[in-house]
Amino acid sequence: MSKPKPSKKARNTASRLVAAQCVYDMIITGHTAAEVLEAYRDHRMGEPLEGIEFVPADFELLSKIVRGVAERRTDLVDMVQGALDKRTGLAEPEALMRAVLLCGAYEMLAHLEIDAPLLISEYNTVAEGFFGDAEVRLVHAVLDRLNKALRA
Repeated sequence: MSKPKPSKKARNTASRLVAAQCVYDMIITGHTAAEVLEAYRDHRMGEPLEGIEFVPADFELLSKIVRGVAERRTDLVDMVQGALDKRTGLAEPEALMRAVLLCGAYEMLAHLEIDAPLLISEYNTVAEGFFGDAEVRLVHAVLDRLNKALRA
């Protein structure tokens, strides 16, 4: 019996999670968007990790996010820094948090056809995969501020 095909929503969520991982790789290693996307497509897409099968990412959405972050990185970094609450004391978030925020900021800026509450919810889900409640609240707050600044 064949497995049911994952829903579009599940594939989109997987795309955002993998995009954050790819952008993290770019931050840490200096790899290009093309390099991290090729590595994902050739070695990880649809492959189990430590015996666990994951929903495969929608490669088109994944590519748009990763390439968009790479192309607009300077502006996105400025936007994220401007949206960080001064009370957090974060001069610069650690690399994985930055990757999540950069991906969310890119989509908030570039994917106007997607409702902001949906994007915020999706990136909260991504953050939950890596962080605890405080960091998830930070992602929510930053993306909500960006929504108000960019889409008001």
